[in-house]
Amino acid sequence: MKSINKFNTRILVIDDEETIRDSFREILLPRKSGSRLLEEASAGLFDDDIPPIMKQRSDSIFDFELEEAANGQDGLATVQKALTENRPFAAIFVDMRMPGWDGLRTVQHIRKIDERAEIVFVTAYSDYSIDEVVDKAGSNVSYHCKPFSVEEIRQIATKAVYEWNKARNLEELIEIIAFIRAQRWQLDALLNNILHQVSEMVGSLSAMLAKRTVQNIYKKMVGIGKLANDEIARKYLSLLPDLIGREIYQSEDFAYFQVEKYGILALFETGGQALKNEHTYLVRLFLEHAVQAVTNLELQESLIRKEKLSAVGQAVGMIAHDLRGPIGNICQGIELSEEMAAANPGFVKDMNRLMQGEAKKALTMVNDILDFTRNSELVKSPVDIRPLLESVQKSAALFLEQFKIPLQIEMAAPFYFPSDASKMERILINLIKNAAESLHQSKTVSPRIILSMEKKHEGFWFRVTDNGPGIPEQMLDQLFVPFATHGKTGGTGLGLAIVKQFVEAHKGKISVDTGLKGTTFNVWLPDEM
Repeated sequence: MKSINKFNTRILVIDDEETIRDSFREILLPRKSGSRLLEEASAGLFDDDIPPIMKQRSDSIFDFELEEAANGQDGLATVQKALTENRPFAAIFVDMRMPGWDGLRTVQHIRKIDERAEIVFVTAYSDYSIDEVVDKAGSNVSYHCKPFSVEEIRQIATKAVYEWNKARNLEELIEIIAFIRAQRWQLDALLNNILHQVSEMVGSLSAMLAKRTVQNIYKKMVGIGKLANDEIARKYLSLLPDLIGREIYQSEDFAYFQVEKYGILALFETGGQALKNEHTYLVRLFLEHAVQAVTNLELQESLIRKEKLSAVGQAVGMIAHDLRGPIGNICQGIELSEEMAAANPGFVKDMNRLMQGEAKKALTMVNDILDFTRNSELVKSPVDIRPLLESVQKSAALFLEQFKIPLQIEMAAPFYFPSDASKMERILINLIKNAAESLHQSKTVSPRIILSMEKKHEGFWFRVTDNGPGIPEQMLDQLFVPFATHGKTGGTGLGLAIVKQFVEAHKGKISVDTGLKGTTFNVWLPDEM
């Protein structure tokens, strides 16, 4: 669809009576001149002796642009010309009784080329029931009988124009999502937002986007309203396997739309209702583009996994070399322990502690590789900062004592925050360990590390600061690149890469400030589950 560059206020009036067409023009457009004859003729259409709009106009919300046609054939030609020029009408007022094509037949022809315009039937008489009109012209029409007030015409036009533009803006937003490159949590948030808008147009407060697995079991991807509740969603998901193969299904309880292995289910919480053609189009458009967006994301994630595995493969030699050290020390320790077991029990005890330390080094390397490659999902819960800090201090003490570096904690007041506790602990430990290794290698005098935390209204800040010489400028772009060790000995070069990965999984951000007096890594996490 070509983009409409401005708010569309174009209106077409199709009526065989010139005085009525002039009346619409007088109501919807700024008045230039009037006459008593026009006022008297208009009084026959509107429920006023003399239309108030002709006595004293009030400001309209929109500046309408109006065209007119004297019969159905001319009206169809005008609509066709407008579409060709990419200047469609937002609303079309149609008289029901006209010579030649009546209003219903005219709209049926218009609907073949334009399903989006808001149609308003205006008439004093009709040869059709409302059900017949809806059946032949679609449900996205309104029906108003003469006479009615001038102000009502303006309100109807305003509402129709607003609804048309709202639908077009949503349509353009939907078309964008297929081209967005985003992380899964960002795409889920966007799909959730658009699903709210689309379901509202269908007439529902509860909807979900679902995906069919190879076992023909449906799983919820995003849900709103009642269907955000997993238990309620499962009840409806269990009904979907019976609907495989149907592009659209509607019962008194819900409507279901399907494209390939994906579907949208919307609940009708106030009872069954007919779906507007316009709204059905938007739902299917959203579903088709959501499918493309999810497919793109899955391809992107698959590519990232392959890139990670490729990087792991390239680093296998380096990691194997580093693992040989601790494993060799363990083997040697076992041999010495066996030889000295009887003669020197104290030596064996010391050797066991050494082997335990070497085993932890090897296990850390293996865990680094696993954490980096598998992208395990977060398990968020309210986390108390106090026990988390105790665990971080206990784990960090093992390598901080080795380097003789003190850790200072700064926190104004304890707080709870939404997080995956194990991954958050890993973030802080990796940052502290990175700072300790940098201070040790730079031989900084009186080294120290500060871990500070604070809660702000928009989220939570965690900062790890050292008093080292700073990070060389040429290394800044490579800080979070996997296997880039920047001259450090031992380790996998995955510490900061894992930190970044875990922070982004929390929907957070990480940045670094560095200079000659030290370096600070800043981690921000949002205050949301």
